[in-house]
Amino acid sequence: ASPWPEVIWLKDGVPVSKKVTISNAEGTSQLLIPSAERTDTGIYTIIVKNIVGQETFSIEIRVTDEPKPPGPVELDENVSGTVTISWTASPDEKRDDRLHYMVTKRDSVKRTWHTIADRVFNNKFTACNIMPGREYQFRVYAKNDMGSSKQSESTKWLIPAKKEKFTVKMPESKACDLRCPPKFLVPLKMHTAPQGYECYMTCAIKGDPTPHVTWLRNNISLNTNTNYFISNTCGVCSLLILRVGSKDTGEYKVAAENALGRAESSTKLTVRE
Repeated sequence: ASPWPEVIWLKDGVPVSKKVTISNAEGTSQLLIPSAERTDTGIYTIIVKNIVGQETFSIEIRVTDEPKPPGPVELDENVSGTVTISWTASPDEKRDDRLHYMVTKRDSVKRTWHTIADRVFNNKFTACNIMPGREYQFRVYAKNDMGSSKQSESTKWLIPAKKEKFTVKMPESKACDLRCPPKFLVPLKMHTAPQGYECYMTCAIKGDPTPHVTWLRNNISLNTNTNYFISNTCGVCSLLILRVGSKDTGEYKVAAENALGRAESSTKLTVRE
């Protein structure tokens, strides 16, 4: 500049303190802080001016260090399955607006430390998914731009697991009663047979005890009639007429009976000449 300007240094808008040394030489100006402290943090502005005009330039200087660790860590269970971790603030918290906290956790199963919260700007954090029967421990660190503090460690935390008595409830056994009265699963069907041909009648019955089966024609028992072939195999009852004649025309009936009841099924046989 010409003529040579006046040089003024300000800190946060006011002249710098006397402990700061300022050295001006041709074309340069130097500001020296012999032993920096946190209070020297601020916005430093240099003003150069002469009769022609003036120019300014500002820069932020932060004087910091690794923070001191937070105070004692306390644990409290406000809600089942969670633990609230609280701690006393680091001594550097008030004078470092960028200071924050990190919380880590270790349990008796995983046995390794891992971060559960970072950039916490207050002095409390609630950890979830705390399992009964596991032993937990927590560490809290203060952090800033320079790094992290030493840890502050909690005591060990254990919620005893409730031991429930294991019991097996067996349902009351009931006697299985399979008995049932006779019932026709397949009833008799209507039959029309040419004279001289055979005729085969069949039906299916269930019942327990096994029913006694009687074949009847026009209400007369056929069980002992040798002109008819009667069989009963596993509940399938059949009647066979080898050569149908006009005398075989009529109503045929099957009667099934046991101690629990009786059932009947009937049909008609028509003989064509």
